[in-house]
Parts: sequence; C-alpha cells; structure tokens
Amino acid sequence: MIEIRLLEDINTWMIPVEETGLPDTLKGVFFMDGNPLPDSCLTMYNLTWDKENLSLFIPVYGRLQWTFHHSLPGLLLLRAAQIARFGYQIKFTDASLQFANIIPMGFGIAVPKWIVDLTMFQIDDSTNGDIWKRKNIWFGGIPYIGEYILRRVVNADGSFTAAFPDMLNKAPNQCLVIN
Repeated sequence: MIEIRLLEDINTWMIPVEETGLPDTLKGVFFMDGNPLPDSCLTMYNLTWDKENLSLFIPVYGRLQWTFHHSLPGLLLLRAAQIARFGYQIKFTDASLQFANIIPMGFGIAVPKWIVDLTMFQIDDSTNGDIWKRKNIWFGGIPYIGEYILRRVVNADGSFTAAFPDMLNKAPNQCLVIN
C-alpha cells in the first residue's frame, strides 16, 4: 500500500524493526542530496547484512525502505520500482566499509556495468558513514549524470544530524512510501 508520510518525522517511521547485524556505519536514514530523480531518502535498516561478503540488497520497493516525492513523477518512479522489483546490491570492497560497488537490479536481472557502473565511497573527512559520494559511469565513460551526495540525516538512536534541516529545505516534506 502506498502512503503519504512527512520527512519532518521520518525518525519515527523509518526505523529498525529487527536486528540484522547491520554495521553502525550503515545505520540511520540517508538523504540523496542532489539526486535528480524524484526520490529523497533511504534506509538500510531491516535488510539482511551478509557479513562474509560485506554486502546487502536494498529493495527500492521495500516497506518503508525508500521515499519518493509526492508528485506524479514520484508516483511513476515508485510504481516502476514496484513493477520491476528494482533494487541495489551493495558490495563493499573490504571491512573498512569505505568503498562499495553498487549493482542495480530489475526483474531479477543485474544491469551490466557497461551500461552503468555505480559506486559509493565515504568522503575523506567522514569516517563514520555520515557522508558518501554516489558516482555513476554510463556506457563505459560518461561520468556525473545522476550523481549525488548521500548524507545521514537520522542517527541510529533516532536523533537528527546537522544535515537534517538542510534536507527539509531541499526535499518536499510530503513523500510517498510503500507500507
């Protein structure tokens, strides 16, 4: 079911429901600052953390996993994610969790790297996972399209970070979520 929620109280509904062994670096709610698509926030809570392979799968269509703008483009993106069962397999390169390769998946099929090669890495002065750079290389060499900064806006304890007010100024407060 699709619901309208408010980003201003995201810390009360985008929360952990079950313990999955998720590393502290990945806990909380993250804002996709500069994302050109009509989606704003995500969480990695309630997902199976594969400790051996340092990976997890984020279903964009998951329950209270992802927020979409309360708009026609946001609704269309949400519906497309549902239909395609779209998500991201995130695989970190080592136990420091500083750098990850991201594999987009739709209809159970991985999007080939020659189409889009996605990565994320912690910004140099952010060693606790508060700020990540999301990079995209399209068709083997076209950079920058759709890149953004991933900022933690809610800590694991439910408190807001310093980036929270900025997120409220940049993203529409009303959002669509799957519940």
